[in-house]
Amino acid sequence: MYRALYRKWRPKTFDEIVGQDHITSILKKQCEENKVSHAYLFCGSRGTGKTSSAKILAKAVNCERPVNGNPCNACYSCQSIDNASATDVLEIDAASNNRVADVRELIDEVVYPPSLLKKRVYIIDEVHMLSDSAFNALLKTLEEPPEYVLFILATTELNQLPPTIVSRCMRFDFKRIEPDMLTKRLHYVAEQEGIRITEEAEKLIAKLADGAARDALSLLDACSAGRGDSVITLEDVQAQLGITNNDTIIYLFSAIVNRNIPEALGIVQDVHKSSKDLSVFLADLIAFVRDMLIAKSIPSESEKYLKEQFFFSATASDQLSGMLKAFTTETLLYYSSVLEDALNTISRFTVNKKTFFELTVIKLCDLSLSDSPKALLARIAELEKKVAEGVAGKPEAPSVRKPSVAPIPNPPVEKEKKPKIEPIPSDAGEKPFKALPELLQELKDHPDVCSFLRMARITEKGDAVMIYTDLIGKHILTQPAAKAAIESAVKTVTGKDKQVQIQEKTGKEENSSPSLIDEIEI
Repeated sequence: MYRALYRKWRPKTFDEIVGQDHITSILKKQCEENKVSHAYLFCGSRGTGKTSSAKILAKAVNCERPVNGNPCNACYSCQSIDNASATDVLEIDAASNNRVADVRELIDEVVYPPSLLKKRVYIIDEVHMLSDSAFNALLKTLEEPPEYVLFILATTELNQLPPTIVSRCMRFDFKRIEPDMLTKRLHYVAEQEGIRITEEAEKLIAKLADGAARDALSLLDACSAGRGDSVITLEDVQAQLGITNNDTIIYLFSAIVNRNIPEALGIVQDVHKSSKDLSVFLADLIAFVRDMLIAKSIPSESEKYLKEQFFFSATASDQLSGMLKAFTTETLLYYSSVLEDALNTISRFTVNKKTFFELTVIKLCDLSLSDSPKALLARIAELEKKVAEGVAGKPEAPSVRKPSVAPIPNPPVEKEKKPKIEPIPSDAGEKPFKALPELLQELKDHPDVCSFLRMARITEKGDAVMIYTDLIGKHILTQPAAKAAIESAVKTVTGKDKQVQIQEKTGKEENSSPSLIDEIEI
């Protein structure tokens, strides 16, 4: 009878457990020195080795010929535990045996010593599923069991356990297994099973397993089923598991960068025709935006980080580098919010997923279709980027070498007298706000507020600070949170309680201090 890979390759000694050396080293030492506790609590995410460690510990404390704290797996005790014929080692599923009557039955059995083995071991899996009354019934026995009894509790939900249970056990936290370790384990199992698989495919499976060794072996089992001697490639794994190719994601965002709506909708159509789940595709897009944000936050390590995160062709790699420079942080944050809202809507409501997905892609291609603050910030960031590139891209005037002979002076030309421009008088009693740099520094954690304050004209008038801005700026700055932040910052930099008044610019203010948007349009 065929056995699944995760069952066939379940660890049989502490040394075979992957990625939990901080736990297995302690358990081995305790078994070797015969200092085993009366109760253990193994907690952590799925597939990290909790139940396997519990069974190995049960074998180690009953083994007739232990080897450096590990069970020998050859004596009667070890073999009977492996084939589940040992009556003194009971594995209880708390999800289906969670009543107080089940716990009382267990307590009644505790008084009897083991029949064949050294210790009677109770492995209670998913212990957080026990009822409150069952926990209360277990307390006393768990605290002071007979010397021949060992309790091993395993759970994925530590927060659901009563503190009275946790305090009576020796607790070990199993962490998620690193992808590199999972890749090595997959490579070893594939070699032993005669499965031919590429390194890229192994890395992708290890990444999809999300730190769980059982999930990694299950995915390898699914990808290798019915393939014979053929090599499992990266494309085979993506097709088998229904994963969207990363090149497809990069091509979609390349179309979004270029504001090419027909091409972007064509890519969505191809994904839909391939029977991919659009909800999963949305989650992949969110993960891609998240990785792009991290890469922009660490420019020196961005290329290395992206290569570790993605498996893509050389053509897609070039496009990815270009997108990293084209997208601003504000734009990526806006994309993330739009995609998350779309995923929540598709997951909660019965809608036409394809149509809703197409509308989402159109919204990503054209930032002007949204009036949310994040969309406005993204548009402002792109305008600032264009201004910066325009200033930096201006060619320098060519240098002219001075002649060795003094030039003949030109006849004097009467300069045309330019009309004198009278400064626009400010309102009576108003004077410029001199603490503007300190104010902007104080508001550095509010980039949306700072962006509009830089484009505004700010003056002082008695005990009031006057802020003249355009219509969009007035809408943003008069929001309760934004205005409260400005008033707090003004008090900090001036040391006085000043009233902040935000007004829309009149014709005079617009002529004297044009906004950034006005300059771009001009």
